[in-house]
Amino acid sequence: MELSDAEIERYSRQIVMDEIGFEGQQKLKNARVTVIGVGGLGSPITQQLVAMGIGTVRIVDRDVVEISNLHRQVLYGDEDVGLSKAEAAHDRLKRINPKVMIEPLTLSINDDTVDEAINNSDVVIDGLDSVSARYSINRACVRLKIPYIFGSAIVTTGSSTSIIPGKTPCLECFQPALKDDEMPKCGTEGVHPAILTTVSSVQVSEAIRIIIGKEPNLANKLFLADVANLDYDKVKIIKQLKCNVCGPDADLTIKKSKRKLIEDICGREGKSVHIISPKENLEINLDKLNNILENDNLEIIRKGELGTTLNYNEKITVSIVTSGVSIIVGALEEKRALEIFSEIIINKLKINPEKVHNEFQKLLKVN
Repeated sequence: MELSDAEIERYSRQIVMDEIGFEGQQKLKNARVTVIGVGGLGSPITQQLVAMGIGTVRIVDRDVVEISNLHRQVLYGDEDVGLSKAEAAHDRLKRINPKVMIEPLTLSINDDTVDEAINNSDVVIDGLDSVSARYSINRACVRLKIPYIFGSAIVTTGSSTSIIPGKTPCLECFQPALKDDEMPKCGTEGVHPAILTTVSSVQVSEAIRIIIGKEPNLANKLFLADVANLDYDKVKIIKQLKCNVCGPDADLTIKKSKRKLIEDICGREGKSVHIISPKENLEINLDKLNNILENDNLEIIRKGELGTTLNYNEKITVSIVTSGVSIIVGALEEKRALEIFSEIIINKLKINPEKVHNEFQKLLKVN
């Protein structure tokens, strides 16, 4: 599609740059970028992409907005607390630039869902805080030959690199065998908003270069930043010949990551939090769900287009997004969280438990 007169005026300060130009802006308009995770990194990433005129931006996030997000996740405000992040981000981004197509997905990223999340993307940008999800994206991007812009940040430090399948090291070449349970979390360590905007801006810059056909600055290099000391550096990273993802003997038809049905994550307001992620997109009918909940006299806190948050009882709140991902706050044990999920999703909505997990009923009894 050609640029309209209004778009030429809107993006005029980019078009006059040698770095982008008219042809480059045309390429941006016709590009499709997927941002996985619309939190601390994903918020400024998506804002910049949408403002710059990327034609289609797919946003993927399973979470809901909470108060502790607001100091750094700049897409959201107090009025968004309890809403699906994908929904709140979509609404905010459309206000920034209504000409851009925004595709919100509420998926939890794993080997079973990753293809749906990144399908038909020109570039995938990482806004995640999960190693296992990153590994799933890395493998899928290598298999599908989609450029992947890695980024991470914690406390005051961050890093980024551009992974070009077949040309550069992949994520597991330089960050192999990491485990989520052993990684620092922003819920316990904290994160400075300045490092998020620093790393996210680098990621956007790399994505733009790839889209307009230029060599990314971070091909074969890892950008390192520490805003506490204003230290910035680039180090060379090397492709590993025996890498089980991008090496010559790699078999990308095998699913590697062990998807967790239920995760115990950092507490919110001192309460335990469990996230249950079905293996399939359950495509929950929220109108049906809300009617069932109201008929059972359960208090719905927030109704949205992509999710519902309710008070299950005085101690427990439950957020359910359209994919079926459920966030249960206040249940002290995994077994109790699974029981609540089973009561609402399996019993009330009559969802086939095998769509959640091949052995859901067995896991429910074991836990």
